[in-house]
Amino acid sequence: TELAEARDHETGTHLSRIAGLARCLAEAAGCSPDFCNDIEMFSPMHDIGKVGIPDGILHLPRKLTEAEFAIMKTHPEIGYQILKDKECLETAAEIAYTHHEKWDGTGYPQGLSGENIPLAGRIVSIVDTYDALRSIRPYKMPFSHEESSKWIKESAGKSFDPDLIKIYEKIEHKLEEIFDSQYDPKLAEAI
Repeated sequence: TELAEARDHETGTHLSRIAGLARCLAEAAGCSPDFCNDIEMFSPMHDIGKVGIPDGILHLPRKLTEAEFAIMKTHPEIGYQILKDKECLETAAEIAYTHHEKWDGTGYPQGLSGENIPLAGRIVSIVDTYDALRSIRPYKMPFSHEESSKWIKESAGKSFDPDLIKIYEKIEHKLEEIFDSQYDPKLAEAI
């Protein structure tokens, strides 16, 4: 996962933030201790498939074209192929494959909808989006917690599981604390 992280030029703390954010949301949702441990351990592997995306696309300092985005959208399948059939990595494979699915069925790569999207994928989708919105990227400035949360809440029932968003609303201050405690804007500005 650190290899994928390095290739994507994101901060080194992105992995631990995703792990902490996913665990926090899973605990608040009443998931079992085993599930919470698994999502904390395996959520950082969500973008492992980016190792198969060409550098010329991965490092572009602008919004991707439609053709470039079509290539980028292959990373969940690549990640799934890397992780599937590996003993003890079933949850990691599931997360890699489903973290870009959307509640309304407009996501990728499978176009799953609603509860057909595994819970781990639904949770990681929310926290990965939150982290991405809050983080600086070569093509965008970071959003505030308030702006990010507004966008996420407005996406309930479209991108995200509406029941999980109700839980998100109750604990968003905890998610803000996790992000703020592990985000170094000076390091991010070096991207």
